[in-house]
Amino acid sequence: MTSFSRWGYLLAHAAVTFFYCLIFLQASVLAAPQSENPKEIPWHISAHSVTFDDKRDLYIAEKEAVITGGKTRLEADYVEFSNKTKDAFAQGNVILISGEDSISCDAMNINLETEIGTINKGTIFIQKDNYYINGENIRKTGEFTYSAEKGTITSCSGDSPDWKISGRDVNVTIEGYGSARDAVLWAKEIPAAYTPYLMFPVKTKRQTGFLIPEVSTSKRKGYQYEQPFFIAISENTDATIYTDYMSDRGTKTGAEYRYILDNRSKGAIFFDYLKDSKINDGTAATENYSFSTTSQRTNTDRYWFRMKHNQELPNGFSANLDLDVVSDTDYLHEFQDGLTGHRQTRAYLESEFGRSLDEYDQTIRRNRLNVNKSWSTSILNMDALWYDNVDLRRQGADDTTLQTLPAIQFDAFRQQFSDSQFYYSLDSEHRSFYRQDTTATLVKGQRTDFYPRVYLPMRFNKIFYFEPSLGARETLWYTDDFISKNRNSDNFRARHMADFGAEISTKIFRTFSTDNSFAEKVNHEIIPKLQYSLVPNVHQNDLPLFDSLDRIAEQNLITWSLTNYFISRQTFLTPQGKEIRTYRDFAYAQLSQSYDIKKQKENNDKLFSDILLTGSLDLNEFIAVNADFSWSPYDNEYKIFNIGSTLKDKRGDALDVEYRYNKDLLESIYSEIDIALTDKLIAYYSVEKNLRDDRTVQTQAGFILTKDCWSFDLAATETKNDLSVGILVSLHGIGELGGGPRKDLISDPNYRNRRFGYR
Repeated sequence: MTSFSRWGYLLAHAAVTFFYCLIFLQASVLAAPQSENPKEIPWHISAHSVTFDDKRDLYIAEKEAVITGGKTRLEADYVEFSNKTKDAFAQGNVILISGEDSISCDAMNINLETEIGTINKGTIFIQKDNYYINGENIRKTGEFTYSAEKGTITSCSGDSPDWKISGRDVNVTIEGYGSARDAVLWAKEIPAAYTPYLMFPVKTKRQTGFLIPEVSTSKRKGYQYEQPFFIAISENTDATIYTDYMSDRGTKTGAEYRYILDNRSKGAIFFDYLKDSKINDGTAATENYSFSTTSQRTNTDRYWFRMKHNQELPNGFSANLDLDVVSDTDYLHEFQDGLTGHRQTRAYLESEFGRSLDEYDQTIRRNRLNVNKSWSTSILNMDALWYDNVDLRRQGADDTTLQTLPAIQFDAFRQQFSDSQFYYSLDSEHRSFYRQDTTATLVKGQRTDFYPRVYLPMRFNKIFYFEPSLGARETLWYTDDFISKNRNSDNFRARHMADFGAEISTKIFRTFSTDNSFAEKVNHEIIPKLQYSLVPNVHQNDLPLFDSLDRIAEQNLITWSLTNYFISRQTFLTPQGKEIRTYRDFAYAQLSQSYDIKKQKENNDKLFSDILLTGSLDLNEFIAVNADFSWSPYDNEYKIFNIGSTLKDKRGDALDVEYRYNKDLLESIYSEIDIALTDKLIAYYSVEKNLRDDRTVQTQAGFILTKDCWSFDLAATETKNDLSVGILVSLHGIGELGGGPRKDLISDPNYRNRRFGYR
């Protein structure tokens, strides 16, 4: 099948799936808001003419008649009102306002106390979600409930709305459900879809019930329908149950549990399970169910458990727990997207806990328990780290992954010695290293490191800033069965080191008066700096090797740098005539290079390091550029060349381009273009390409149509391993239909609402 025909096939079936999913539009129920006691509300009537009918015990008001009571107001050309029963009949240009909602109709019979009655040829307007409910004969069955034998629902204004849903037996409960039988979705005057029963949300608050499902299709999974069910357990706890049906893989089930214990203690637990009908047996028949970058997967029981917890402890301490356990290395490649996918879960955890997950392609997953306490000048961290090597666990092989169980770290930030001119800082730690399995060269053990540093900042002639510093490091090891290269089997080791540093700098600046729309003034600062770093050579070959701290390289470097800052200033007048000044760093650039004295003594030809340049430019909301370069003066070529830019205009067109080059690792380019075809329609196309092997990593294309009362997002994404299509229609005030890939799900402001019980 050609690429074009495959995409056409998926698009056609995705469209059919989208219309079919109308039947599954669902949302959660919410109790009606509390109101004042209607029996205690006084009612007032006014009009050009008001008379009283003794026989019927009615007030009759004509011409601009108005009845008011509490939050209710009834207006009409003609009104009959019984102050005894609170029944009212209104006719001619009738408007009933109840709180934020209103009803307009030709005629109405209603009890103003119970708000029960009938409405003839009326329109109900619910302000919060811009709902319009129209019907020939509407029954108001309570303060917040309506029903009609035939009616239409829309959130579009005007006599010819862009969309509407018509149906029989229409029932609406404000802050609850709406439903209709034999429902038809109309695009203008064209019927677009039919469902025998439709349920939709008329709510904005969190409550138990079905959330909007996602429907998509892909080459690896087939047709996919993912249905979440939200459970509001209490004010501070809730859960979501997921059922994810994939026609080619089986049904994946998942659960999330979230809780808040107090202002600083909360947590979230996630678990997914799939009995996969496909494995990778190494044959061509199953190549679509494998990934070239991971090992062969033969398991059908697949799962992913992740958890984060914040806990406030006594005496100012706090604890954080991060868990991340996955069944196989393919799992997170397979489920990057979806309501419980890696991308969505990671976004939620970052926003709620400020701590992320490992990347989806990391085969060693970090699990951590941290207990900490902060002071104004220092911090204490106690950690237990466990790195789960998924590959080794799956293969049942010896696991020599280095674990840290536990680690204690105390750091004192730079601070002044009493009233002296000296400053100091301290880095210290104790770590216990553990391996589940060891070899002759890999050991377990403990390490203690103590590293204080003293600084003496000085100024000369108020122009130059000079700061020498001296550090002393003491490191101790105790290991089991460790034999060094000199065959010394002593389990105890020690290292004594000292280092020296100094820097001298100054600042040159000038302020330019621009007096234009960009800035009133621009300040340019230039900071030249010269730094020296000396770490003497210390013999370390007979020491254990756990991480980079066990091997500190000799250093004798002089580094120069030139840093430029550009700062704009604008002055604004408030309506009260007060001046407000705003400052913005709109450009930055730093050039640096090191000279290695150690290499000079060794008669090495390459005494200078690569020249580094980093910079950014953010002129306004339309132009932004960032870059970093590394250029070798000996090879006369770039070692690193990264540059990215964003260009926008007032129409909504945008172009993002990012080029990344590392001579030893990669060369790739990513580009995305957004074209505002109209003020409502944006087409977009993005491609990421590995230039080293001329391979396209991912391609995505689609368009977004945004109207006042609805939007449509079509996205098609192709990678080396999959081809998927997503269609998402959002009917404002009703909900969303569809699912699958889309342009930028995580930054979507409705993402949290869709996921956690809010419409």
